[in-house]
Amino acid sequence: MGPFPKSLLLVALFGALAALAGTSCSAVDAQEAGGAGGGCIGPACNPEDAGRDQIVADVPTPDAATDAQPPTTSALCGTGCLPDDPNPAECVSPDASAGMDAGPAADADAAPAAPATLGCGVTLESGKPVSACQPAGKGQSGAPCAAAADCAPGLACVTEGSTGVCRAYCCEASTLCGASAFCAERSLEGAGGKTAISVPVCVPADDCSLDEPYPCPTNKQCKCKAGTACAVVKDDGTTSCVPPGNGRGGDQCPCAAGFVCSKTTSTCFKLCSTTAATPDCGTGKCLVVAGLPEGFGVCGLGGYGDGG
Repeated sequence: MGPFPKSLLLVALFGALAALAGTSCSAVDAQEAGGAGGGCIGPACNPEDAGRDQIVADVPTPDAATDAQPPTTSALCGTGCLPDDPNPAECVSPDASAGMDAGPAADADAAPAAPATLGCGVTLESGKPVSACQPAGKGQSGAPCAAAADCAPGLACVTEGSTGVCRAYCCEASTLCGASAFCAERSLEGAGGKTAISVPVCVPADDCSLDEPYPCPTNKQCKCKAGTACAVVKDDGTTSCVPPGNGRGGDQCPCAAGFVCSKTTSTCFKLCSTTAATPDCGTGKCLVVAGLPEGFGVCGLGGYGDGG
């Protein structure tokens, strides 16, 4: 049998692209630490965070059993208690009254000490991430912090710029980050040691424009800082500035700036304007697909669009 015609391959790929709304999404390979280029197109890619697959790293293959299911927890969070849980059963503080039997010298009139607040956080053990109970504080999302003990249970103290900020963990695929936020990797602040620990947390989206140039010209002011490009990070069209990949039209994800990753095919497609009189799609057409902001589509029906 001869080679599979490229035209038929394109039809199959775009057929899959059009059927995204009813197709379950599979995770892509680990992307560059700190983010990944391109977002997921299609509501099948997790109804909350299409960008979540950008932070899943080295997820083990499920057992070859008929009922085996893909893991639902990021490998970056290790195993043990669930960091997303603000009230993990494994981390219930012991009854402070147990410490009252301190012998005859104990002051019977003294008020019992308040039980320590514990949460579940990620640490390194033998160079691998594990989740374990650790002291927690009261800091909510966005509060400044120096270590995990400053943040409320369910939150991590991560580095943003030159400071530490409390952000909610999003280790579980079912964890919702809420409006104007998405799940991405950040480094733990005050983790100690020389080895950085990256964890998935809910971070605010930048709400950038997909037509913002990359890299930003010296004579133009861009929302995305150096080394990042605007990309779709959730299937509702939410955008944010993330480090881009290298994939262009027809390449495997992660995708370069100006391209978007279809999780159905794990292939990059060129972004285009659905309102322009002559979309930059070469011989292809600009297709409207679910999961992109209004006015944007992907090049198809004649070529992937390689972006030149």
